[in-house]
Amino acid sequence: MFSHSITSWLLLVIFLLLLVIGFLVWRNRRTRHLYVDLSNVMDLALDGEVSPEDRETHKGSLERMATRVYAMVGALHDQRELTRQEQNKIDSVMSHILSGVIVIDQTGRMLLMNAAAEKLLGVNDVDFIGRWHWEAGHHYGLSSLIDEAIAFGVVQKKEVQIHKPQELTLEAHITPIRQSNGATAGVVVLLHDVSEWRRVERMRSDFVANVSHELRTPITALKGFAETLLDGAMEEPTIAKQFISIIKEEADRLGRLVEDLLDLSRIEAKHAPLKLKEVCMFAVLQKVIETFRAQAHDAGVELRKQIHTQTGHITVMADDDRLQQILINLVSNALQFTASGGTITLRAEIEGDRVIVSVIDTGVGIPAADIGRVFERFYRVDKMRARTSGGTGLGLAIVKHLVEAHGGHVSVQSEVGVGSRFFFDLPLVSVQEPVTQ
Repeated sequence: MFSHSITSWLLLVIFLLLLVIGFLVWRNRRTRHLYVDLSNVMDLALDGEVSPEDRETHKGSLERMATRVYAMVGALHDQRELTRQEQNKIDSVMSHILSGVIVIDQTGRMLLMNAAAEKLLGVNDVDFIGRWHWEAGHHYGLSSLIDEAIAFGVVQKKEVQIHKPQELTLEAHITPIRQSNGATAGVVVLLHDVSEWRRVERMRSDFVANVSHELRTPITALKGFAETLLDGAMEEPTIAKQFISIIKEEADRLGRLVEDLLDLSRIEAKHAPLKLKEVCMFAVLQKVIETFRAQAHDAGVELRKQIHTQTGHITVMADDDRLQQILINLVSNALQFTASGGTITLRAEIEGDRVIVSVIDTGVGIPAADIGRVFERFYRVDKMRARTSGGTGLGLAIVKHLVEAHGGHVSVQSEVGVGSRFFFDLPLVSVQEPVTQ
């Protein structure tokens, strides 16, 4: 009986021990899983790959700790999302700023660069972020300004010239970034492309100087001859008549200059709209030749017309009067520089959907150094010859603007001692019935 009672107690103790051991094993595995779960959560949180919706409901002290961890993860997730949204806003603003923007730290390394700055400097932010600012194109003037702004903590503003990827004039405005203690944490660089503005400013200055010079010449001549007449030349009819003739020529030249200036101004300001219609090139070339026939005959120059097509008349879309003005200016220019015995050829030929119109002379030609400037206002290759011929120096500038107003492009090919070819293109409309040329 006693032994049976001992056996029962032993079995009860063993059962209780097994129960305790089982509970402890279960508890240990539960805790281990929770620790592993928390570890994974922390790893994912650091990588930004977990959100508050991923948390589970737990009970107990460790579970409460897990809940707090998930709450922290949620706050971290919200902060990451807010940071991402703010970064997107910054990126959007930076991409829409037309001026170049570069942020550089106090050591001289680039932290940020927008698309406009990349284009101006000819670099890629992916390749240069984190690198020294002077590596972005080796622009000495700009680099020295940045170094001064960082070193002295003062605003720098200056125009600098860069040569890569192209010749540009940039207005650089460099502002230091201040820390709370007043130290310089870096600089913000703003770059404005002022190349076109400076070019227009130079052109305006040159234009004023040229107009003043062109006006001074006839005015001086008019004044001189008038004073001579008043001083007694009026008493000598032959001399008086000669002087009055010269005064008239100078007055006519002055009038032509004023008219050309006004015409060029209207064309550039688009205050003289084109009256486009279908125009027969054969008829236009014929009219221009008739206009200059007598003058060419007196100069001993032969005028020719060529229509290069096997089917007949070429019709273009143009302003008839302005097209004639273009050709008159080109032929007049050719006559000035073609000696007796030479030829001037007016040619029209088809290239695709365009008509190429050329004025070809056998004149003195244009030096290579001058070819790029012949369409500038008042530019003269042979200044003495141009002045004695009565030219205003604006004819080719007017040609350029009128051709561009038609949607075309004017060019010149020339060789000294051989001659020149001025040519421009117009939109082809049709080719009509054959004619005898």
